[in-house]
Amino acid sequence: MHMEITEQNTQHDRTVPLNGPVTMTIKIADVAIRDEWQVRNKLDDTTVNTYKNIYKNGGTLELPPIQVARVDGSLLLVDGWHRLRALMLLGHHTVEATISDATVSEARWAAAKANFSHGLPLKPKEVRNVFNAYIVTRQHLTRGGRIKSYRTMEEDLGHRVSYRTLNNWMQKDHPKIAAKMAEQYGVDDKAHYHDGGPPKPDRITALEAAMASLDQAVAEARSMSPEDRGRLLAYAKGTVEGIEGAGPWTLREANSDF
Repeated sequence: MHMEITEQNTQHDRTVPLNGPVTMTIKIADVAIRDEWQVRNKLDDTTVNTYKNIYKNGGTLELPPIQVARVDGSLLLVDGWHRLRALMLLGHHTVEATISDATVSEARWAAAKANFSHGLPLKPKEVRNVFNAYIVTRQHLTRGGRIKSYRTMEEDLGHRVSYRTLNNWMQKDHPKIAAKMAEQYGVDDKAHYHDGGPPKPDRITALEAAMASLDQAVAEARSMSPEDRGRLLAYAKGTVEGIEGAGPWTLREANSDF
């Protein structure tokens, strides 16, 4: 359901939770894209072109809103990589989005899991990427701190891969966790992590992601004409001003943009 913005619900900030998912029009520029969250090896050009044609012919309502998570005041893309790319190629500056509050781990796992529910079938390597996101975001742990069995992990992953394959992937990609599992299921009093612990919830900070994007801009500038570099510099000056005045994304801000 699309949410009507009122004076009452424009008071939210990052310390005040949204009242459930909110669907509304937002600026594409406000959506942060974490490339390492994309479990697919690359976007499918055919799918992007299909979405471009749908949007171009006024079929916006045929495609669902993208999904974004508000994490510490930033809007992170969870689902809708192909749709967002299509809109950007068409020169659109806004997008319909459903926004939910989440932690960085919740958002990253939701981004990985979304590929199971719709879209193109995942390749074996991409399914492995989902598994690694499952581990990085600590989905392999119970609330009590025990490591789930491989059969339970298979169920969590929708039976897209067998527990035997998960065992093999764990041994190769996460040997410390595999060793802890051997301890846990071999000796009950070693059921919890005693050293090292699971991987960190995320491998990149907001600062690192932003700096990487700026590095990409410098790399792209090397092939530009002097005129295009001048246009990029003018744009960058506005970006610097935006960084200096940046604060948590709020419904109030979204309401003032349109």
